[in-house]
Amino acid sequence: MKRHFEEELKQLQEKLFRMGLLVEEAIRKATEALLDRDSRRAQDVIRNDQEINLQEIEIDEMGHEFIALHQPAAADLRLITMMLKINNDLERMADQAVNIAEKAIVINQEPPFKASRALIELSQASLRIVRDALDAFIEVDPAKARDILERDDQIDDLNDRLYDELQNLMQEHPEHVRAAVSLIMISHNLERIGDLATNIAEDVIYVKRGVDVRHHIRERREDQPPPQDPRHAT
Repeated sequence: MKRHFEEELKQLQEKLFRMGLLVEEAIRKATEALLDRDSRRAQDVIRNDQEINLQEIEIDEMGHEFIALHQPAAADLRLITMMLKINNDLERMADQAVNIAEKAIVINQEPPFKASRALIELSQASLRIVRDALDAFIEVDPAKARDILERDDQIDDLNDRLYDELQNLMQEHPEHVRAAVSLIMISHNLERIGDLATNIAEDVIYVKRGVDVRHHIRERREDQPPPQDPRHAT
């Protein structure tokens, strides 16, 4: 019975990891479609999104069926719960990739202009953090996951830098306003992908150590002074 349990659990992990690879590929293709002005590649991302949606549904059903059948407890239950959350985060990443692809098609119809360094770096950083989050998940490595949490600020900074550059571009070159507005939305999509990768890293830490680090709640609780006894209030 235990062997059957472990085999089914491994199958679920592998299926989720394969979905992660599909999502990573969608993000890579969407950013390449933007940077290379390749609308055909963008259309591939949009067309292939349905496969990711179907994978999400299948993994969700498998996970809930696994819980109902085996009624896992403690660490195993935490692991299954984590995988179901990661499944949802991956599907949302794929949606962000579709948004990028759709905006890339719009931008590719506009007069070309040189892609800023901030856009290239943001695209690379977002793809890299997704790949590392998947590695942290498959290895259940809290050290890798912790590194991802620290790198999320880099993506936020690049998003802010790109926003400022695009604001200047719109002021100096009104002919690029439409493309710049789409790029601002793409920048937000990439930043959101970073946030979702961070969610995966937080889940890895939770399943391995049983510590909830979402929104830095643990740090806030530790810094918060103990409640004051109302009888001693002045």
